[in-house]
Amino acid sequence: MIKINSVLGSIFESTKFDRTNFEKLVISRIDLEKRILRKKTDLGTDIGINLDSGIKLQHGDIIGNNETKIVVEQIPEKVISVKLKENNQNIAILLGHIIGNRHRPIAIKDKMILFPIQENSELEIFQRLFIEIIDHIELKIEEQIFLPHTSADVHEH
Repeated sequence: MIKINSVLGSIFESTKFDRTNFEKLVISRIDLEKRILRKKTDLGTDIGINLDSGIKLQHGDIIGNNETKIVVEQIPEKVISVKLKENNQNIAILLGHIIGNRHRPIAIKDKMILFPIQENSELEIFQRLFIEIIDHIELKIEEQIFLPHTSADVHEH
């Protein structure tokens, strides 16, 4: 078993790693929140992760040792994307208030607000919650790697 207690870098930011010789650790966003974890890579390497307090794994992180380099790959998940049809500050404020009351982490991407869901049926719940502003927004379900906005990092209820 390989013991991991730090992150070596990021596949997106570093040029010092040969990008062809990585094992992959495919992991959910929820497991990325954990400091202590035991998993297997795509090649079956057993790894034990015990990170210092305040350190979280992220999509693209490189972990491992001198012999084995592992890239962390976050599993895509279902999200609802919300886009304003027109630039209306009142609608934007109401939208933020409604989503905030659900205590969901959010991401902002390409002028859209994204938040994770578990089931497609949650779209109907949000359509009802947004009933007063539904004509001013576009809602759809997508599957993607969800990266919460750092200032909106909340724990889901």
